[in-house]
Order: sequence, then structure tokens, then C-alpha cells
Amino acid sequence: MIGRNEAKEIETQLLSLEPPLLSVYADVDPSNPDNKGGSWRIRVKNALKDIAEIHERTKHRPSLYDQVVSLIEEERPAAKTMALFATQNKLGKTFLQRVDLNVSLPVVDVTHGRVDVRYGEPWIQPLLYAFDEYQHAAALHIQGAEWRLFEFFLGEFEEIDNVFAEVDKQVWKELVEAAEFIRSGRLAEKAEPDLSGSNKDPWAQKSHHWRRKLYKRLVLLVEKALAARGIDRLVILGAHPEAAMVASLFSRQFHDNIVAILPNPSDGNDIDIKKLRELVLPALEEAERRGEMELLDQIREGRGPQGLEAVIEEIQFGRVDVVALPIRCDATIWHCPKVGLYGGTREAAEKYCTDPVEVRLSDHIFALADNFGTRIEFMDGEAAERLSTEFGGIAGQRRW
Repeated sequence: MIGRNEAKEIETQLLSLEPPLLSVYADVDPSNPDNKGGSWRIRVKNALKDIAEIHERTKHRPSLYDQVVSLIEEERPAAKTMALFATQNKLGKTFLQRVDLNVSLPVVDVTHGRVDVRYGEPWIQPLLYAFDEYQHAAALHIQGAEWRLFEFFLGEFEEIDNVFAEVDKQVWKELVEAAEFIRSGRLAEKAEPDLSGSNKDPWAQKSHHWRRKLYKRLVLLVEKALAARGIDRLVILGAHPEAAMVASLFSRQFHDNIVAILPNPSDGNDIDIKKLRELVLPALEEAERRGEMELLDQIREGRGPQGLEAVIEEIQFGRVDVVALPIRCDATIWHCPKVGLYGGTREAAEKYCTDPVEVRLSDHIFALADNFGTRIEFMDGEAAERLSTEFGGIAGQRRW
């Protein structure tokens, strides 16, 4: 799994590279019929054939092309997108980095089963976008005395170790009793006090103590782990009464990040990892789509700019906080290279220069957004369709 630290290391390496750099993005998703039999490798090789510089070889070292081909031939776990970067200096020192991701990247042609190959200026922005924008999420599995926390990032997940290391055996023993009591349904019973003021149900008396001493203590440890990793979405899995109680004990900051409470993915204490993934990933995907639709509602209510010409202009005036784009973006805009400004149409760009150049929006949106402090939100599915039909294919949320 690519964790936050590894992503940062890859980013640091890539940002230190100077041109010329070979940048390759390819759809490698085995579920895509176009990739049957690993045919994506043939498409990558074909795309590399016309780049003469990478075919140069000497007596003492193979060509950059040979090394890249060797890297793409490596068998790796199934992924959706491959990003590959390679360069070789005059001394023959080679840099090679292949990154396999379980998510689609907002690059033209990748989602159509093709490849995107560049040689020259580094084309690393789509990968850095994925590192920065794909939210870190977690799944908390609750089963009696078995509490386990899993981190999800870029379509992959792994267990976070030692979250509950400081909890002693006696606490876990009491936790089992509390869990059994909660699942029994007795917690919901309203115990009436007798004339002496005591509670007739001793189990009900203990419920408050259990909630605060046991569950709250564990919840605080979970919150600590989430904060340390910058995790901003949480799914809780377990028997509903128990899981719902645990959810209620999170502080407001973290409670707002709980996107779903799901059933236990296994019958016993051993987690069915495959089922865990099958339950959690769709819930996270649904939360993402829900967030996209909410953003479009906010843009509509705030009368944000819509359509290429209006949005590009408003970004460059510093008025757009978030720009919404479909993940499959084929639009073009007009660029004035000498002044570094853009227009959604040729006429709009001619306000800045006399000879604007037509360019792909997807090639320049990262730099454009970065220059003016605008965040990019790529949309898929229903939100992308709505963006196209209601907003002219692109829209922005105003800063004020």
C-alpha cells in the first residue's frame, strides 16, 4: 500500500527531477476488456517507439527504452492505473519509478483504455493530484474485545498496528461484557427507580460507566490515530447497537467524518478481509459521490461561474475556491505562454496576447489552479453528468 509517507517520498523524488523526463500513464485495469491479456503493454510500447532519444544505447548501458520496457513487463498486483517516470543523465545514471494505483487518474485517454506518454517537461501533476486529493479513510471493526482499525488510501488498505497497545487485558474483559450487554438490547430498557431512588436494573446502572470508561477510552485512541494520519473519513463496522453507541462517543470533529455504519463482515472474531473491502470501498465511493453532489448544490446556490469562459476568467481573478471538472475531460482552452494567462475561448485569450495557443484543459488545469490557490474537484458518475447538463461541463465555487 502507498501510505502518506511513501507518497510524500515519491513526490519529493519527482519534484527534484529535471527535463527531459519520460512520463507515462496507462489504464492497466484487468476488468477493462481492452486490457485482456495485458494488451496495455503493447499500447505503451507502441507509444514509446517514436521517441528517438530514449532508444539511444551505448556499449556499457542499455537504452532508457529497454529499461522502461523491462519495468512494465514486471508482474504486479492488479491495479487501475500505472504511472511511470524515467530519465537518464549524460553519465548514464538512470531514474525509474513505477507507481501502480487502484484509482483512475484525471488524464485524457487513460479512462478510454489508452496511454498518455510525454517526453520533455515532467508531467507529474496527475499523480501528485491523486496523492493530495484522494482522501484518507479508515474502517473501525468492532467485535467484542477485538477492535481493529484499517487505513484506506488510493483504493488500497492495510491495518494500523498498535492503536490499542496500551489497553490492558482487564479492560478487554470488561469490554466483552459491555458488548454482550449492549447487543442483548437491555440497554434500551427504561429502568424505573424504586422508592429509595436506586435503579432496579443493575445492568442499566453499569451502562453509563461502561460507555465512559471503556468505549470512550478506546474511541480516544482511535481519534488519536486518525489525527496522526490525517484521516478524514471513517466507516464503523459491527453489530449495530454496539457500533452505533461507539459512533455516538466520537467528538464532534470526528463524528462529522463518520460516513457509514455497516454490519460485521464476519461471523466470528476473524475478519473476512475480502468482505471488509467489498463493504467499505462502496461506502467510501458513495460518500465521495454524495460530497460531489453537495458541492454542485453549493455552486448553484452561490451562483458560481459556469462554463469554460466564465470559470477560467474567475479563477485568474482569484475568485474561485474550488473548480469542478469531469474526470474525463476533453475540453480545450487558449493559452498565452509569454504572460502565463488563459482564456476559455480564443477571443477571451486575445485580451492577454495576440497569438494564443489552443491547449488541452487537462494539461494545464493543475498549474492554473495552483497559481491562483484553487482546489480541483474531479467528478464521476451522476455528478459528472449533472456537471455537463446543468453547468456547461465546468463550474466554480466562489470564495466570496
